[in-house]
Amino acid sequence: MKVSCAILAGGRSTRMGQDKATLLFDGAMLTARVYETARRVVEKVFIVSSQHRRFDGMDVPLVGDCLPFPSPLVGIASALMFAGTEYVFVLGCDMPYIREEGLLCIVNKAGGEDVIIPRTPEGLEPLHAMYGRACLAPALYLLEHGRFRIMDLFAYVKVKELAPDPSFRNRGLSVFTNINNRGDLDRFARHGA
Repeated sequence: MKVSCAILAGGRSTRMGQDKATLLFDGAMLTARVYETARRVVEKVFIVSSQHRRFDGMDVPLVGDCLPFPSPLVGIASALMFAGTEYVFVLGCDMPYIREEGLLCIVNKAGGEDVIIPRTPEGLEPLHAMYGRACLAPALYLLEHGRFRIMDLFAYVKVKELAPDPSFRNRGLSVFTNINNRGDLDRFARHGA
């Protein structure tokens, strides 16, 4: 099974008030932290964003969004169009606690489903999940009809939900922890990475 990884970095960062993708966290750019972990698991890693021309210090392919809508579903569709692999592991650029073991857990549980996604007590984790090529057509259909929620995609494809796993924890925190605002940045920076 061939898997590539797309880091979605094109969000508007309205709650943060500045670009999250290039924010420093514990001495490293958030996107670079995600990239360094992902590339130890998946050979082909790229970034999806129409808001950046490059990322300083990172020699990584940058893919623009396929449609001009501010939605992570557009990022997923863009990743599937570019990847050329059976699956794309989609990660948010603002998740400093991801672990190789957590990524491998998801990759190794794929068994022909279209989406392999962790479920936590808080719900599904669509920006730390794998999407198969079969997701592309329904994603484009939804976007064409003004439906921008990732969860709407799941009605059209075969989804495998994963139960909590020890590999989804990192130093007492969930690997799905993301940095949304200044409060998150300050709180998690005190915790360390």
